[in-house]
Amino acid sequence: MFPIEDGRQETANRTRVEILASILKVASNGALKTHIMYRANLSHRQLEKYLAFLEERGLLAQVTDDGGNRRYEITQKGCDFLREYSHISGYFS
Repeated sequence: MFPIEDGRQETANRTRVEILASILKVASNGALKTHIMYRANLSHRQLEKYLAFLEERGLLAQVTDDGGNRRYEITQKGCDFLREYSHISGYFS
């Protein structure tokens, strides 16, 4: 048995990278902050930290739509991250 097999099981917590990918997936079509929070299954405090992290690194952008609502949209850099994440995670599933 490989040491990696002793690690995470289906009931284990998500990694930070999995949470980042989840947020980016939700925001891929544009999403309100509350939608991201519920669909990515995060608390408000967690959401604020992750959104700031993603925005600082240029993976996510905050935009205002015609109705004045602030939405989050994935950037090209974020799309590249998701593509690479999907590629790499495919090796382990």
